[in-house]
Formats: sequence, structure tokens, C-alpha cells
Amino acid sequence: MVESYVRFFGEKPSRRVTSPLEKGDHPELDTSEFLGVDETRIYQSMIGSAQWVISIGRFDIAVHIMTLSSFRAQPRRGHLDRIKRVYA
Repeated sequence: MVESYVRFFGEKPSRRVTSPLEKGDHPELDTSEFLGVDETRIYQSMIGSAQWVISIGRFDIAVHIMTLSSFRAQPRRGHLDRIKRVYA
């Protein structure tokens, strides 16, 4: 997962976070701009990779990834920032 993150964003994920999402975060209320076609593909790829990681044992991120996966068709900038946080 880290390799794909570096390929997409040109840097390693931040190590400054302590949880997959912020406490009280509501991605369904996000009003940031919609992602373009290329960024949407990156978002979808990151969601798919995270779902695979869940299937091999990272059950602790399952709820967060399933919540974010509901925005695969039309993700917003804030959703991309959230999946980047999960990768961290």
C-alpha cells in the first residue's frame, strides 16, 4: 500500500496520525469540490487496495473503509484526504 501511495502522491504517508479517521468525522457531510477523473481513479484504487488489506486481517479499518467506499462513484477532495489519512 505504501508503494502505491508514493506512486500516486510522490511522498510517503504521514506518520503523525493516531487513528484512521478523526473522532466525530462525518464524510457524508463533506462539501469540498468533486474530484476529477484521474483523481477519482486514484481514490477508487486506494479503496480497492484497502478492502484487500481488510480481507487479509486489518479488521480495525473495516468500518472506515466501508464508509469511504460508499463515495466511490463521485468522491470529493475531503474523501481523498480521508483515505490518505487511513493509509497513514
